[in-house]
Amino acid sequence: MLTSADLIADPIGHYPRATVACFDPTRGELPRRQLDAGRTIAFLERLAALGVEGVLIASSTGQGHLRTVEELEAWLRCAARARLGNTVPMALLRPEDGVTANARLLDLMADAGYPVVFLRPGTNLPPAADNTRVSEQLTPLVAAATERNLAVGLYSIPDVSGVPLTPDSAARLVAGPGGANIVAVKVTEADYEASTARFLAHPELAHLKIVQGWDPHIGRALREGPGYDRQGRQRAGITSGLMSLAAYQYLHLLEAGKRGEWDELDLALEAATVLFRAMQDDPQHFADLQRGKYIMGLGHPVTGTVEEGQVERVFAALEGLPRPADRRRLARSLDLMGDGPYHARLAALAT
Repeated sequence: MLTSADLIADPIGHYPRATVACFDPTRGELPRRQLDAGRTIAFLERLAALGVEGVLIASSTGQGHLRTVEELEAWLRCAARARLGNTVPMALLRPEDGVTANARLLDLMADAGYPVVFLRPGTNLPPAADNTRVSEQLTPLVAAATERNLAVGLYSIPDVSGVPLTPDSAARLVAGPGGANIVAVKVTEADYEASTARFLAHPELAHLKIVQGWDPHIGRALREGPGYDRQGRQRAGITSGLMSLAAYQYLHLLEAGKRGEWDELDLALEAATVLFRAMQDDPQHFADLQRGKYIMGLGHPVTGTVEEGQVERVFAALEGLPRPADRRRLARSLDLMGDGPYHARLAALAT
């Protein structure tokens, strides 16, 4: 498995080309559901068996932003028990949890063998926080991760944090204490030109992998990525919550991109995007992928319930796909666990 030293030495050459932003399987009832440890391990091991290169724990897709520090700690410990082989485990921490809590979680990550930690702006920043304020908040965490020999990823997800991480903020962090350990920036924003394109073009970030997190932009990022590296290597990566429920489809489109079959990549991505939109209530906000989690048999959201109408909207999108191969791959992906509440329906669509 890749080590933090490998990633720090050559981020573009070593960083996983695609990472699944993982669901958090749940059990129990409202007002708050609990992590299902056995299901979590089984889910991660099935992703690893497919050849997924990276898994991100405590991600927005898994509602990690809603979990308490103690719940995040339990999730990290549980995920570390999964037999992942060469699949790289990563985790996302939150500045608003404070220095003491994050130090404890960083210690856990270092001890458990997580080579990469991601950090986003905290939800406790004011909406008008400037680049200086953002970088000042994240600098101590970058330094603390570096002290534990962890590689660091930065993350812009204003839908959650309320404040974006700009390329200039990222450049300040790269130049600051521990900045040599920064290996990637993940960008989950609806406007590609104002986010991903600027990160790829920023000269002080030219050694970093720029990881596309807003799924409909993946094809463009992969096509443009090599143009932003002096050696023509792939600068763009993927971290996808949608890949949690569409693993077979994403592995297919990644291989199409590797072969330079861009038309096929676009068609396969469009099919996945149809599911994304079926779970997206506002085109400017990220889809509620917890609906896919429920269909897979991984439980309801931590603090909510998926309604039947929301499920049927996803199935209508799946059944309406024009290409049978897309429909089969996506149905197989949603039936990854093989025993969810819609197993029979998905199995029929997968054959």
